[in-house]
Amino acid sequence: MKLDQYVIENKKVIELVKNKSQNDPVLGKYYGTLDYATARFNSILLKLSQDRLLEDKLSNDVRDCFDIIQRFYTYVRRYETWPFFAKPFIKTVLHGIGTRQIPNIKKLLNRVEHQNNFYHHGDDTV
Repeated sequence: MKLDQYVIENKKVIELVKNKSQNDPVLGKYYGTLDYATARFNSILLKLSQDRLLEDKLSNDVRDCFDIIQRFYTYVRRYETWPFFAKPFIKTVLHGIGTRQIPNIKKLLNRVEHQNNFYHHGDDTV
């Protein structure tokens, strides 16, 4: 998938975040997570568009990050629309995605910015 296709596919996620202002604190938290994740992903795409070699090298990681955002978006939409008795299950799935997979986007952004495969947040003070 090309970088411009990622941007086009992420358009619906950005529109959801832009047009929603919920009073529900749980949904607000999920919208905030989607907002940060898409902003970081767009920063990754912008940096990779300037370096084709790095884009080819990290294409699998970019695809994984895109899939994570799309999966989180799907479950947020399900949380909004599904009946109340399914919401605890969906919250559990969203928590798992948010704590285990969303941080991979930040790690990829750090790798792209520093072009170092072994960069970990907080290790640069040594």
